[in-house]
Amino acid sequence: NRTVLVDKTITTVQTNLLEGAILVVVVLLVMLGNVRAALLAAMVIPLSMLMLITGMVGTKVSANLMSLGALDFGLIVDGAVIIIENCLRRFGDRQHALGRVMTREERFDLTATATAEVIRPSLFGVAIIAAVYLPVFALTGIEGKMFHPMAFTVVLALTAAMLLSLTFVPAAVAVFLGGKVQEKESRAVVAIRKVYAPALDWALRLRVP
Repeated sequence: NRTVLVDKTITTVQTNLLEGAILVVVVLLVMLGNVRAALLAAMVIPLSMLMLITGMVGTKVSANLMSLGALDFGLIVDGAVIIIENCLRRFGDRQHALGRVMTREERFDLTATATAEVIRPSLFGVAIIAAVYLPVFALTGIEGKMFHPMAFTVVLALTAAMLLSLTFVPAAVAVFLGGKVQEKESRAVVAIRKVYAPALDWALRLRVP
C-alpha cells in the first residue's frame, strides 16, 4: 500500500510551493517598499503556474516531486521585478520633475519607455537561466525519464513568466500604479547598500584578482 508515500509526496510538494510563494512575496514587500508593486510582481507566480499546469496537462507531463519541486519562484518573478522597479524609479523622477501626480496618458507613455529600457537585460537573464536546463533534454534512459519533467516545467514556467513580463506586467503597472509614487528606497535596500557599495568599489578596484 503506497498511499502513505503518495500522500507524503503530495504534502511535500504543496508545502514547498506554498512556502516558496509566501517567502518571495515577503521579500518583494520588503525590498520594493511598495505594497501595490510587490503584489503586482507576486501575481506573476499564480499566472505562470496556471500557464505551466495548462502546458503540463496538454503535453501529459506528470506533476511530481521532481517536476514541481524544482520550481524557483524567485527566478519566475525576476523579470517582472526588474520592469516594475524601473517603472517606479521613472515614475518618481517624473513626478518630482513635474511637481504633481502624472496623468493617465503620461503614466502609460512612461511605462512603455521604462519597460523598453530594461526589457532586453530582463529577457536575457531569463533566457540564460532557461538555457541551463536545455542539456537535460539530451539525457536518455532512466535519467531522461527522471529529469525531463523537471527541465520541462522549469523552462515552461520561465517562458510563461517571460511572456507575462512582456504583456501583463507593463499593462498592470500602467493601470494600477497611479497616484503619488514613493521616490525613496526601502529601509532594507538602504541598509544593504551600505554594505554592498563599498564591497563593489573594492571589487572594481581589484578587478583582476
